Amino acid sequence: MKTFARTVATCVVALGAGVAIAACGDDDSDSKSDKPESISIGVTQEGKGKFGLTAPKSVKAGLVEISLKAPPGKVPHDAQLVKVEGNHSVEEVLAFIAKEGAPTPKWLFAAGGVGQTKGGETGSATQELGPGKYYILDTGEPEGENVKSYAEQGATATLEVTGESSKAELPTSDAKITAKDYTFTTSGLKAGKNTIQFDNAGKELHHAIAFPYKKGTTLAAVKKAFTSDGPPSGPPPVDFENGSSTAVLEGGTKQVTQLDLKSGKYALVCFISDRRGGPPHVAKGMIVETNVP
Repeated sequence: MKTFARTVATCVVALGAGVAIAACGDDDSDSKSDKPESISIGVTQEGKGKFGLTAPKSVKAGLVEISLKAPPGKVPHDAQLVKVEGNHSVEEVLAFIAKEGAPTPKWLFAAGGVGQTKGGETGSATQELGPGKYYILDTGEPEGENVKSYAEQGATATLEVTGESSKAELPTSDAKITAKDYTFTTSGLKAGKNTIQFDNAGKELHHAIAFPYKKGTTLAAVKKAFTSDGPPSGPPPVDFENGSSTAVLEGGTKQVTQLDLKSGKYALVCFISDRRGGPPHVAKGMIVETNVP
């Protein structure tokens, strides 16, 4: 598994543009949800181009609503949760995330959280958290090549989840994105802020990044741009600046989160690698066109 947000940044450069948590309870979109615990994560400005995270030290296991407040500005932020088993430091986690295509350590699990959130906005996700030790990482990064993520610059926090796992139901959602090995299916997406259930029904780690097409773009052009080994020819076929993403989930887990979409065609892409390592999933064909009415 490659770095969570860095995968996107790497592809942006390449195209020439400017873990398992306790399984969520069976979801039924027609049933009422249990009231979740809640944690609020804040991104703090720690100097020019540097950020920190504020978060509670603990939360009870079970259904948890996670919110992330991003500071004003053009820079997006996220709050990726990583669960660790054993005595492993955040530095060890960050060292792994910085490696492209490396095997995922057996003690590390991608545990969801809040995906990319634009400056000045608040993002949220609701999911089941099992007991254990988690690190919260802001995997966003400044513009440029060979730059460190905000997490590598100190935007991390530690969260202890206490108590016992539950089988609470996720809240209802209007839309759904299902990730499989190696494709996506969607239903109910519309223009505006979507409350979606993101379901990783595969065995591997996945996230979903939605890139709006630029005018005249085709799926063939998008696939060629993301999978070509050679240098880019011409401008990128998708609008990276207005992309939306979920956090990374282990296979067999799900969450309810938000994606802000505009009317038009999107490419849904996964840049994460298999737990055993290897190329990003987009290289295995995990790129799908979806239309937002």
